[in-house]
Amino acid sequence: MAEIQFDDTLLITQENLAVVDWDNLESFGLPGEGQHRATIKKVGGYLHNFRDYTGPRAKVQFQIKEGPDKGKMVYDDINLPHPQEKEGNVKRRVLIAVRMGLVPRGSQDTAQVNWKLLEGRDVLITVVHVKSDKDGKTYSNVPFDGWESPGQAAGGAPQDQYSDI
Repeated sequence: MAEIQFDDTLLITQENLAVVDWDNLESFGLPGEGQHRATIKKVGGYLHNFRDYTGPRAKVQFQIKEGPDKGKMVYDDINLPHPQEKEGNVKRRVLIAVRMGLVPRGSQDTAQVNWKLLEGRDVLITVVHVKSDKDGKTYSNVPFDGWESPGQAAGGAPQDQYSDI
């Protein structure tokens, strides 16, 4: 068997970045609309500048597990608690937390929620395409009720719409 000859000068290259689709660099393109079984790969916190205030958000990265879009990435933002947030933000956050088992359904207590615990979990997400008014590009979004519980991802019975908040 021939000895491999290494040449480190081959490691110095030029990359034509003009042809790179930066919006889909990690996602392998736009996934199709509809429901997808996915794994939550990463959850990270960041501050977002809303129109009236700056508040915390969780950025969630999903990876589709099967079908023609297998391997593609989808991202969602969850607005985290802030005194100036809108009621819809609270409802969506609680809906997701209940469906993912982070908050007991019907609880009246104050609950500490660790969104990082979602990493590695399976979920059934709904993807819709939304065209941006700012740049004209089409993006994949997860709508208000676009998360289903792990039981749904495993093929469980469908839930009544919003009955879990």
